[in-house]
Amino acid sequence: MSYEKVNLFLDDQSNGNQISCQIKKSKRAKRISLRIHSKQKIILTIPSTLDREEGLSFLQKQKKWLQKNLDSAPEPLSLSKFFLDNGKVWLSAHPRKLIWSISENRNHISHEVKFDEIILNLISDHNLDFLILQSLKNIAKENLAMRLRKLCMETPLAYEKVRIGDQKSRWGSCSAKKTISLNWRLILLPYELGNYVIMHELAHTRHLNHSKEFWDFLDLICPDARILDKELKNVGKAVMSIHQKD
Repeated sequence: MSYEKVNLFLDDQSNGNQISCQIKKSKRAKRISLRIHSKQKIILTIPSTLDREEGLSFLQKQKKWLQKNLDSAPEPLSLSKFFLDNGKVWLSAHPRKLIWSISENRNHISHEVKFDEIILNLISDHNLDFLILQSLKNIAKENLAMRLRKLCMETPLAYEKVRIGDQKSRWGSCSAKKTISLNWRLILLPYELGNYVIMHELAHTRHLNHSKEFWDFLDLICPDARILDKELKNVGKAVMSIHQKD
């Protein structure tokens, strides 16, 4: 995948409102798409089969849409700021506070999960957000894999593998080989919403699309799926913006 950055002026004045646009040429993309990353950055994805000029033409036509939606875009938020602002970790239906201690005498990071809190034991020679991220990824790998196994047992479905990643815009995905990929940020979503995402991806092991059959089946294994999907769209934007890097 190739990358390019351009500046887009949202009005007709070259000295007017300006935003950074990252352009991606992708072999996997089937159509041109535009995503708002933050108030300062948008991402334009162009299929490798199309010319750059076609993508730029599409971008120009989206100015009104961008002007309408940029104001509601969340600001990128650091992990440390999220938790200092009382953000929670959802490993179960009981949310936990995240706290950390830093020591020069440690040579590795570790964590302790308690009823009301998670304590991170961090070392002093790395960036704080990097250390928090590594800790949360370790916690997410164990927790989300366990939740997937448990929820799968409540259905007639099966999956082959699970992967926990740092996706920039997706909560999860399911491949044709039934490999389920989950975003580590799911542990920052309310527990019910995180479980909904997992059930959503499990349903894709039977219907690898978003057809009516898929939604009907998802409703069978996950009541209120459509309600939860709408709630995820509302709540999820702010959580997805956490620790997003250029």
